[in-house]
Amino acid sequence: MASKKMNHGVLLVLLSSVFFAFVPNSAKIALDDGSSLFFLVFSRYAIGALILFLFIILIGGNLRIPFKTLPYVILSSIFACLLIMLTYHAVDYLDVGLVMLILYCFPIGVAFISYLRGKTEILLIQWLSIIVLMLGLYLMLSTGNKTLNLYGLFISFMGLLFFIAFIVTAADLSEQIGATTFNLYLSLIGIVFLTVGFILPLGFEINLPLTNTGSLAIFANGLFYVLSWVLFFKGASIIGATRSSMLACVEPLFAALLAIILLGQLLSVTEWIGFFIVLTSIYSFEKNSANLKPQSK
Repeated sequence: MASKKMNHGVLLVLLSSVFFAFVPNSAKIALDDGSSLFFLVFSRYAIGALILFLFIILIGGNLRIPFKTLPYVILSSIFACLLIMLTYHAVDYLDVGLVMLILYCFPIGVAFISYLRGKTEILLIQWLSIIVLMLGLYLMLSTGNKTLNLYGLFISFMGLLFFIAFIVTAADLSEQIGATTFNLYLSLIGIVFLTVGFILPLGFEINLPLTNTGSLAIFANGLFYVLSWVLFFKGASIIGATRSSMLACVEPLFAALLAIILLGQLLSVTEWIGFFIVLTSIYSFEKNSANLKPQSK
């Protein structure tokens, strides 16, 4: 029975990765169609909040959360918002592949924190799997651009720290109040944070997509964003943040396959090698996950 539940958690995280792969591809379509970057981020939160609100009302779910968890939900939501903004800011100074490579180091941080907190026991072979995974992602995401910008590297690593903090805090909160309700508040707080912190004082220009294709891409970006996070944290509540973070590293693989189908992009031989290294590393980690100590409640 426990094994079946664990398999269900793995399936949820893998499904979340499939949905998340649509996020960067739909974002690229929307941006190419004239949407401004800020509108893309803001609409992602707004669409996600609307979908989750209607879903919770439809199933008769609870919109309330314990008052004592509210400060932590706000903090986790700010972590997520800062992560998104720092990532988009970093690509102005660094190649997008390098930025994503830095961000996808987050399983190391999540695993290390979980280990220190006594949440999980990680075997040596699994630490090695994480390191080899980073090599595979490097081969997949590196474009060979050697131009480095210290400021770009700094904000990328800051984004990585916020990513780790978000995953660790959000996994605990989702387990307490439910992944769907948590993600609703995540979206609502993101809207407030962007409005109060950026729109009102800075007056960002909002450009809408020019065609129906771009508008559909905007909606798809919000839809798949919220589906991926809800499923990820539902899965994480079953198998733990460490295993979920490792499994989430298949997202670049699904994104690459979707880019081939939707955008006509092709992978080089080096990228295909990285592709299979990532798959092998995740398989090795999961193969040894039966020896992990169950998470404490």
